[in-house]
Amino acid sequence: MAELSRQNRIAITVDRALCIGSGDCVDSAPDVFELDSEDKAVVIDADGASTDEVLEAAGNCPVTAIFVVGEVGELYP
Repeated sequence: MAELSRQNRIAITVDRALCIGSGDCVDSAPDVFELDSEDKAVVIDADGASTDEVLEAAGNCPVTAIFVVGEVGELYP
């Protein structure tokens, strides 16, 4: 299991092969995600927004490239 963040107790993974760089996650949670030099989403701080906001940002990804895991298992998708 991936290491969970301190505050939210979640781990966020972006599948770079799926990511198309739409930036919807960045628009939804700019303190959690950013686009790197390849226009792929990366996680900058899993605790940069509430878990609900992180899950909303993951849900806004048009290609379902964001995966969120919590202490009880998969939270999204």
